[in-house]
Amino acid sequence: MSDFNFSHLSDTDLVDIIIVEHYRNEEDYQQALLNELKNRNIDINRFNDDNSYIQSFINGFPKGWSIEIKTMFNKLQVSGWNRSMHIEAKEKYGKFHFSGGNLSDKHIKIIETHKEIIDETCSRCGSKEYVSSNNGHWIEILCRKCAQSDLVSKGIYNISEQGFTYPEIDGTNKDLLWENISNLEFHFSEEQQSVTFDTDRVVKRYHGIEESFLSFYLFENLNFIKFLITIPDHLLSSSEIEKRSHITGALKKCHFCDKKAVYSGTCRLCNESLDDLLSNYRNNYMKYYNNIENIMTDARQSVQFYIEHNNELNFFYHNDYFPE
Repeated sequence: MSDFNFSHLSDTDLVDIIIVEHYRNEEDYQQALLNELKNRNIDINRFNDDNSYIQSFINGFPKGWSIEIKTMFNKLQVSGWNRSMHIEAKEKYGKFHFSGGNLSDKHIKIIETHKEIIDETCSRCGSKEYVSSNNGHWIEILCRKCAQSDLVSKGIYNISEQGFTYPEIDGTNKDLLWENISNLEFHFSEEQQSVTFDTDRVVKRYHGIEESFLSFYLFENLNFIKFLITIPDHLLSSSEIEKRSHITGALKKCHFCDKKAVYSGTCRLCNESLDDLLSNYRNNYMKYYNNIENIMTDARQSVQFYIEHNNELNFFYHNDYFPE
């Protein structure tokens, strides 16, 4: 009897593994997959053609890449490729990672050419405008619209004296009243600026695990600063009130992006530091510029270019709350 359990796999998943990943499967594992498919009354011979291989290959990658991968296979077929020539590839760190296969040099060249195109294509929608790697825990190559849609869902909204709304709360009720929360803690350092607190109900569920606390982070959760300064005093200890006052009082206007986001000498939004610019690199800059004003002008232009082309930074720059 086989020790393998494939109950969690759909019929399509089984077919895809059998067809595309056969080269890396052990013989007994491959046979177990075939037996499982047989037990489901699915004839693997129905998929014994090039187009089935191509579709199974495409299924293993994000939907946004489907058209480009299909175009790649069209060119491979014109160059004599067939399903007996397997391709070793996978998504890795958000990009199309090609590592080989039993292919000719001309086929490898075609794949490598399309890899460059795929890596500049949004993995969700297929767009090629403002595409870059996101800053999430799961790395993806995303266009501006898709990247910013994730940031919208993590925003803190309707912040008032009564409470706030957080779209990521599990369930239909996304609102929390201040009376629903307790045990607030601030974590502010050069590396991290965050608030953690408990709630009186379940707000997150992960694989059956229920959690009743939340953590918000500066420039990860939209309107973080507004949330911070609106927290009622009665929910904070005297030390936390003092810490909040220090944090908000310490924020300075950035010389480069013009937002009040400088903390401990560095802008938390654009990540620029005036002190670093004028001290650590002073000698190098002075070789090319006549005065500090020119240095500042050049740095501002660089920051504005970065804001325009970085999807996450662009989102917070145009949408976040910044104190006056």
